[in-house]
Amino acid sequence: MLHEDKRRFMRMMVNAEAKISVLEQQLNLVGKCLDLSATGLSIAVEQPLEVDTILDIHIDSSSASIPPLNAHTKVVRCAQDEQGQYVLGVEIVQFN
Repeated sequence: MLHEDKRRFMRMMVNAEAKISVLEQQLNLVGKCLDLSATGLSIAVEQPLEVDTILDIHIDSSSASIPPLNAHTKVVRCAQDEQGQYVLGVEIVQFN
């Protein structure tokens, strides 16, 4: 049986550093953005974060013609991968 992806927006594979501010804890983290869509992104981090945690995320652009990503987001998923990192699924609440 084939798995059919039911997402409304295509995801673009990204391999970029993400600067993360955990607003409720005044904590700053650095992670790796794995993929990005119009409504969310996946980020690998070293420590787990609770679902519904509010984050500000900044990803620099490697091109002068593409602006950096600055977004207010909410954690909707957190799962540990085979390497021991935590992969966050975050929903974009607002672009800054």
